[in-house]
Amino acid sequence: MKSLLPTQVHTLHRLVQINLRQFVLVTLVLGLVFSALLAIPFVFYYRAESDHTRSLLQAEQDHVVKLAAVAIHQEIDSVLSDLRYFSQHNEIKHYMATASTDSRMGLAGEYLGLVRQKSIYDQVRFIGLNGREEVRVDFNNGKPEIVADAALQNKRGRYYFEETQWLAPGQIYVSPFDLNIERNAIERPFKPVIRFAMPVADANGQIRGMVVLNYLGQRLIDKLRGLEEHGGKIRLINSDGYWLIGPKAEDEWGFMFPERSQQLLSRLAPALWQQMETEKTGRYHTATASVRFERVYPLTHIDEPPDSLGSAWPVAADSYYWQLVAELSPAAIDASNNALLNRLSTIYGTLVMFAFLVAGALAFVIHRNKALGESLEKVIDSLPVMVAFVDLEQRYRFNNKVYEKFFRLSPRQLYGMTMHDLLGDTAYQEIRPHVEEALAGKRVFFERQSRFSGLEMRDLVVTFLPDISPQGDVRGFFVVANDITQVKQAERQERRRLLELAHVSRLASMGEMATEIAHEINQPLAAIAMYSAAGLRTLQNQADPAQLNTWLENINAQAKRASDIVRRVRHFVQKSDHRQGPVNLNHLAGEAADLLRHEARTLNIEIVLQLAEDLPPVQGEVVLLEQVVFNLLRNAMDSLPPEADSRRITLVTSFDTERIYVDVRDTGVGVDAALGERVFDSFMTTKPDGAGMGLAISRSIIETHAGQLGYVLNPEGGSTFTFSLPRGTS
Repeated sequence: MKSLLPTQVHTLHRLVQINLRQFVLVTLVLGLVFSALLAIPFVFYYRAESDHTRSLLQAEQDHVVKLAAVAIHQEIDSVLSDLRYFSQHNEIKHYMATASTDSRMGLAGEYLGLVRQKSIYDQVRFIGLNGREEVRVDFNNGKPEIVADAALQNKRGRYYFEETQWLAPGQIYVSPFDLNIERNAIERPFKPVIRFAMPVADANGQIRGMVVLNYLGQRLIDKLRGLEEHGGKIRLINSDGYWLIGPKAEDEWGFMFPERSQQLLSRLAPALWQQMETEKTGRYHTATASVRFERVYPLTHIDEPPDSLGSAWPVAADSYYWQLVAELSPAAIDASNNALLNRLSTIYGTLVMFAFLVAGALAFVIHRNKALGESLEKVIDSLPVMVAFVDLEQRYRFNNKVYEKFFRLSPRQLYGMTMHDLLGDTAYQEIRPHVEEALAGKRVFFERQSRFSGLEMRDLVVTFLPDISPQGDVRGFFVVANDITQVKQAERQERRRLLELAHVSRLASMGEMATEIAHEINQPLAAIAMYSAAGLRTLQNQADPAQLNTWLENINAQAKRASDIVRRVRHFVQKSDHRQGPVNLNHLAGEAADLLRHEARTLNIEIVLQLAEDLPPVQGEVVLLEQVVFNLLRNAMDSLPPEADSRRITLVTSFDTERIYVDVRDTGVGVDAALGERVFDSFMTTKPDGAGMGLAISRSIIETHAGQLGYVLNPEGGSTFTFSLPRGTS
């Protein structure tokens, strides 16, 4: 499309008279119509983005609630562990046996070390059966000290003493989360505490007193509030409906102040409280907020039932709970949408201006027919996409000005140039089949990467639209090329996030297996120490060369064994640039099984490998694929009930002409049929301490390798998780 010369435009201006009133009226009407039409996709886009933003924020809410629940369980589990230790260690046994001044000071010194090291306890005490404190260590605002005898108090009237004195050895009392009271008055500034108390008995089984730990609850409050950045405001409510972490400071601890006794969630938001009382987890929407809540039982967060622990456990753990709430206000959603709204408003305002320009051009065409081409050129030149028309000879007959940005050639210079001359031989040969399809009358859509002069590599979405005459003849085709580099960069960034999440998952798995790995490494190290010590003793006397040679060979073998363990762990948790390459799934399966072999033996689980001979390689990233096999084996181990007669996991590899298959079969309880495909959803888990990310990450990894991951229920019991990958080249 050629632009009119200035002299031609001037001539037309002189020859044709313009009805200014009609021109303005038509321009106004068309401009308003175009503006209304332009507003429709903007409205739909804004609503879609708003809904997407809300979904993301709600997903972040769910994530924050899960993290907060984990933080609560970790804190409480740590305190319970300390309490069990300090009710059984040697110092307290010695004190109960002798009741001497030296033993009492030794016990106080032990408590002082605990308070100084942990920095999470306001007080650690040993209280006698008469209610009097016999040993007490105060945190003292970061300067722990042993309280003098004269300052020791009688706590017989305190509720936690009354509750604990009726317990048997091996039972633990955990107080409500409240404020510390000293000298029968609430300590100021407020000091939130939870008291953990446990009766202790002497060697004859006679209860002699109780150990009491005053946990500084502000630490837990600070941890929870530290999660508020994206997931909304964190609230913590006790089982009676009183705020422990509330909207305002004056709303909190209402059960301890008569003037705040009405600050109950059941009174302020009865519908929400009713739902929280009937549902353990859920979401509640109001006109002003979106609330995600979950009931947390901090005393029941364990990997094994209490009977199998062989240690003390809290009483009434199943009825001790808090309500964890993440509140997302409309202001948070609006804040996320304001930037989008401002950007869309700017674009829409610009497009409205163009709409009125186009309307003016269309109005003007009623009187100036030839001016239509120029007006359309202005509009098309303003679009952020490359638009062109190519005739049957594959020559450009029209290009918008966006081409100038990419090719450094003006529309006048591009006019009449062939596609081969503009794109170059290599790029032209790549798109030639698409050009031939378009000239055959087919609509063509494809993506490609191109590097233009002065620009970095760009990702394009290209559409060829055939121009077909009313008689059915193809006259050429329109080219519409949209730069989607930012979208592709976002996809690549999402892939990097998947790699980061997978790495975090591997580190978490190694953290869970730390004890087993340490024990497995300790065995060869102990053997090395034994053989080397024997060699040293022999060298001091008359050395037997044959015996020394045997011991040295054993030391070498055990060192290699420890090295192999470390190598497997380091390989599994390594964080590096993952590259595609041929992967032997048999070798990978053996590595993953070796990582879990020691834990499996500890749990009396048999891992059986049935590996296909001459298994072809797959093309993929070895660390990520090993993580998939590891996750499936670990899930299979978790599904095996302790009481089962047969505790076996079978890993099978096989292949056909197109794909490689890996099956992980277990003899466990199987997947709940009601879950279906939701078992692969993020945060979906049936384990009390699971994050619900293992299967979700595994499916994402397999799908990025062009594979599939699914499961079936075994007729004889248990489940079989299977993934398949395309065969690669060796």
